[in-house]
Amino acid sequence: MHCNVSRRQRGFTLVEVLVAFLVMTLGLLAVIRLQPELRQHAELARQRSEATRLAQQDIEGLRGFVQIGIAGSAPAYDAIATASYAIEPDALGSPRYAIERRVDAGAVPNARAIDVTVRWLDRTGEPQQVALATLIAGSDPALAAARLLPR
Repeated sequence: MHCNVSRRQRGFTLVEVLVAFLVMTLGLLAVIRLQPELRQHAELARQRSEATRLAQQDIEGLRGFVQIGIAGSAPAYDAIATASYAIEPDALGSPRYAIERRVDAGAVPNARAIDVTVRWLDRTGEPQQVALATLIAGSDPALAAARLLPR
């Protein structure tokens, strides 16, 4: 009787399976440790987007003036001034946003330089801020349609 010594092995050995399981476990542990940090970064990005939206909303509210001089309750160019106010947290857990607007009337002739800064504390208590700057021209809004008239 002659025994065939060169039999082919099929499948995985127990050692190979254990090493593969160990590598997979270490990878899953790394992902689990990374998850809270990714969540914190996503929340900070959402807060930064909200702060940018609030600053843009403040600036666009100033751009919507309908007259130059203050007369009545209509928004006026001459009423654009430095201001500070806060947006209180809502039920969804957003932070308290403090909005500060600085107006410089002498920086550019016939225009006002506007700097809007939004500050808040993130979940870890670290101060965060977003700042936007723009110019608002002091031209009469009634004359805006005159550019569309044929010459």
